[in-house]
Amino acid sequence: MAIKRYYALQDNTLTNAFEENLITRGTGSNMGAADILEAFVIHGQTSASIDAANAEQSRIIIRFPVDQIINDITAGVIPSSSVDYRLKMFNAPHGNSLPISYSLDVYTMSSSWSEGTGLDMENYSNLGASNWVSSSATSAWTREGGDYFTDTANKTSFFFSGGAEDLDVNLSYAMDKWRSGENSNYGLLIRNTDAAISGTLGTFFTKRFFARTTQYFFKRPYIEAQWDSSRQDDRGESYKSSSLAPAADNLNTVFLYNTIRGQLKDIPNLAGTAQEILVSFYSGSSDGTPTGSAIKVISSTGTSVTNITGGLLKENGINITGTYSASFGFTSSYSPLHDVWHSGSIQFYTGSVTTTAIDTQPVIYEDEYTTQITNLKPFYIKGQKPKLRVFVQNKNWQPNVYNVVNTAITPTIIEKGYYRILRTVDSLEVVPFGTGSVDYTKISYDMSGNYFELDSSYLEPGFSYNIQFLYEINGVYQQQEENFKFRVDESGP
Repeated sequence: MAIKRYYALQDNTLTNAFEENLITRGTGSNMGAADILEAFVIHGQTSASIDAANAEQSRIIIRFPVDQIINDITAGVIPSSSVDYRLKMFNAPHGNSLPISYSLDVYTMSSSWSEGTGLDMENYSNLGASNWVSSSATSAWTREGGDYFTDTANKTSFFFSGGAEDLDVNLSYAMDKWRSGENSNYGLLIRNTDAAISGTLGTFFTKRFFARTTQYFFKRPYIEAQWDSSRQDDRGESYKSSSLAPAADNLNTVFLYNTIRGQLKDIPNLAGTAQEILVSFYSGSSDGTPTGSAIKVISSTGTSVTNITGGLLKENGINITGTYSASFGFTSSYSPLHDVWHSGSIQFYTGSVTTTAIDTQPVIYEDEYTTQITNLKPFYIKGQKPKLRVFVQNKNWQPNVYNVVNTAITPTIIEKGYYRILRTVDSLEVVPFGTGSVDYTKISYDMSGNYFELDSSYLEPGFSYNIQFLYEINGVYQQQEENFKFRVDESGP
């Protein structure tokens, strides 16, 4: 699962709205311990709030553990690049008027603040800081309503067409500034737009989100790092180079896992920190062993060579212990090819690579598939990260008696497959199909079929969940009909 969630450390609602007496404004009120966050604009409730400068407002401030994100980047838990950082906040239903067709602006804050322990969001009876005028018990905001950078480089917006949507915005602009040290992590301020505050668009009352103290496990606000962690091992199906295909599709990648006594280990005495290793390819004899001289293949730079240089797989900027990869293209018609991994005269491993030719078709058929997870357990302990094996077979495959008795069933490899997770009791989508700008739930594949890692640390214990799959076939997404159920608990039975 190529996501990691970072939940809010602090949040609060700031307001200058009138108290129930419509005389005193609640500018000294604190709502830091409330389980709801609120943003609204009110015009003309009294004669003192008719003009734009005196509009009643409520806005949200919230801060996340950016230091932990930076530490995880350094440790290789998440990549240093090609990551989307999404701010996710969840709509809290209420009985008051809900604005429709409006935007909220998200700014990076420019000074520190205290959360406070207030709860009262109706009468504003709990005083304390932070509040509309003060960032802490000893400091005032530079300007009332919170200190934030006003330039467009420190701002994003989210449009609510129906009003009740969750907030989901790309926060990479803020993460870049926090990581570089250009901005300190004082959090974010979320408020209505200048047009709404000025009164041009009328009154906006009221948008509410669940706060970090909410009892609802999946409704807590968080920053989610999303990236593509899938591995594509073409050992089970490598394609011959063709003028029909773009350059990237003429490259195949094979992997070598150096497992010693059940543990991945680096091969000793290979060159450099990347552990460079050579891979040569041979045709085969009738007994399935390499024969003759190494055939020429094509390197990733387009050069024709007899040795491909591979090395340790690097993921998230970190070398993966004992895991080697090499990319190549080929124009020969041998099938299979035999890959020999070596350094000088020392041979470490000999395997085989199934090859096929890229082919055109006069007609596109709509393929249908059956899917099974072959090693799914009935339950997992929260925090476990099982690697689940996904066996896919074309529905049109019709084996004869000879196939069943004498041939192992070969899985269909899905190159673009995605999964999602739903809570069974109410079909709440906990992890959606990750098919956006980053394919963050894309499933991996190797010669044995597809697979992915299920990270149960993001799932609330005591509930059952369903896994569903989505395949992209001929440019069309096809959701599969199967559901795979499992449960997450705090401890074993």
